[in-house]
Amino acid sequence: MKKLIIATSLITALVGCQSNNDTLEQAQNFASCTFPDAPTVEAPGWICDVVPTDVAIGATGYAKKSAAGMSVMRKIAMSDARVNLASAFESDVSNLFQSATDGATSTSAGEGVTLVTENVQEAFEDITKSVVSKRLTNSRVLVSQTSPAGGLYVLVGMDQAAYDANMNKIIDEVGGEDSTLWNQFNDEKAAADLAAVFDSLKK
Repeated sequence: MKKLIIATSLITALVGCQSNNDTLEQAQNFASCTFPDAPTVEAPGWICDVVPTDVAIGATGYAKKSAAGMSVMRKIAMSDARVNLASAFESDVSNLFQSATDGATSTSAGEGVTLVTENVQEAFEDITKSVVSKRLTNSRVLVSQTSPAGGLYVLVGMDQAAYDANMNKIIDEVGGEDSTLWNQFNDEKAAADLAAVFDSLKK
């Protein structure tokens, strides 16, 4: 009987932890997190990269306490968060592209397929990094928090509509006719396969 009670309690606790991550408001109350610059003090879950499920993508930025004042700290924290957001977005795009190209070549035979795919993936990642750093838009500060040590944390993110719009824009630019990615191909079929991959990535 005691074992049953303990097991039930554990399940309840786990369900409780999961439900705390559902929204931005609930993520504020996620208890298993402390401030990195004040590790003995509990912090909102988003500071520990617990992104609320009603946010399509998010990233945290930080600025240490500065005599320059809160407005300067906010700019620094927002810049840091947007760099981190761009990195996360690059990773999402790259992973989607990798999955799509894997699917497109999974039924192909021949030794050259894997090599071509690796070359294309590498070129895609390089171009994506450049494009994302210049073109990512419509992210916004969702919440900010001052730590007990005086530092400032911000969560920058996008809703699903902004995420999808950015994804389509990046795919269009990376896969456009002027993109250097097409230099990886010397036959029409491979280029046509890549064009189909880009179409499949659009939201």
